[in-house]
Amino acid sequence: MHKPTSLYSLVFIIYSCIFSSISLVEAAEPKFDASFYMSKICTAYMSKDGHEYCDDGYILKSETLNNGEVIEAVLMDGIGHYGWNHTSLKKIDKDTYHVYVGCGNPCGANMLFGRGGKEQYFDLYFDFDMKSRCTVEYDSEKSLWVARHFFSDKEVALPSTHGNSESATYPKYNVEFDKKGRLIVKEYFSEEVVQTLPNPCSAN
Repeated sequence: MHKPTSLYSLVFIIYSCIFSSISLVEAAEPKFDASFYMSKICTAYMSKDGHEYCDDGYILKSETLNNGEVIEAVLMDGIGHYGWNHTSLKKIDKDTYHVYVGCGNPCGANMLFGRGGKEQYFDLYFDFDMKSRCTVEYDSEKSLWVARHFFSDKEVALPSTHGNSESATYPKYNVEFDKKGRLIVKEYFSEEVVQTLPNPCSAN
């Protein structure tokens, strides 16, 4: 003979059905990670001195939007073997990558890539501070170093860094950020510190 369901059992069954329905709804909703990444892709190899080097390739940039759409872009496609073998890719933070391409001595270029198609290009002499998101670059036309925020066109000139070295190929000073975000200025071919400047982006 079938026994009537107790009130406690009935309530338990109702709650179980409700929570099961909620779990199914949550599981059915898409989960977007909004990821942003870049990677070096080698498409051809060359052999030299018993080693294989990447002869040709490109950088793949992939970004997942908030609606789940994935946008991929191919960057720097077709770089020759020398440039490719002197190309570095570094993730600065979850939104920004730094790319360096060396083409000789002294020859090279730096680039920043960010979410939403952000791009910024720099010459060979370059440095950045992650915390303040500040960059410094030697402007060969002005013969001095300039600073600016990531992906900003607003420059801050550093007049005290004006000048070229005797060869006129190198800047007179080498400028780089220290761990505290300050600028350390040295004679280009020396480790002697000439001056220390505050972070040029902190007041802008």
